[in-house]
Amino acid sequence: MTANFSFKRLAQLIAKQWIENRRMYWMSALALLGLLGIVFTIWAVNGGKQYNEEVPYVIGLFGLFITGGVFASTAFNMLGTKDKGIYWISFPASHLEKFLAVLFFNLIVFSLVYLLCFSLLKMLAESYIQVLIDKYPGEYSYRKINWSRDENFSVVLLNFIYAFFAVQAVFLLGSVAFKRFSFIITIVLIAAFIFSFIFYITKIAKAFPDHNFDLFTVSNDIPGAPALTRNM
Repeated sequence: MTANFSFKRLAQLIAKQWIENRRMYWMSALALLGLLGIVFTIWAVNGGKQYNEEVPYVIGLFGLFITGGVFASTAFNMLGTKDKGIYWISFPASHLEKFLAVLFFNLIVFSLVYLLCFSLLKMLAESYIQVLIDKYPGEYSYRKINWSRDENFSVVLLNFIYAFFAVQAVFLLGSVAFKRFSFIITIVLIAAFIFSFIFYITKIAKAFPDHNFDLFTVSNDIPGAPALTRNM
């Protein structure tokens, strides 16, 4: 192991990881395509006669969180066994290079593959819906998102994408901290944190009944009182 960072050694480490795990990566990509394909098929076939473009994006976000969490929880599974762990730690590369190599596949490659699978399946589903619309005019419809007008949906979608990277980081940490069942343990810890946070906010709201609380602001709604709004 070396403490010096080298882009050339990083590229070689990425190439090495690809060669050693390319079969698993290909199988994972096919499994991802198959799972998303099943969900999109169910939506396209049983979606009724009024389709909405927001639905595939909700499907995509849900799948992104689930599959991203599963994939990230296996990022450092080599540390779960003694022989592979010793080999990985003693490999002649810096810790930063090893981390960036894992991050490259779990963040950049996974995100690109998921986006590609999602875009392909969404395009196929929309083509099927268009066939229905052309075949039965006036009976089927497809409402597309107007990104310039549906500002709220755009903001929510962007916030969920930010949240995905945060959740991905938590699962990467969980894959290092827990040798076995890292995905399940991390899910339990995330759920416990969310429950504790909501419980905390609820307690604050009950302590100040004359104020309306949300996650970011608090405002005074006492009749006749001056408006009070401040960031938490």
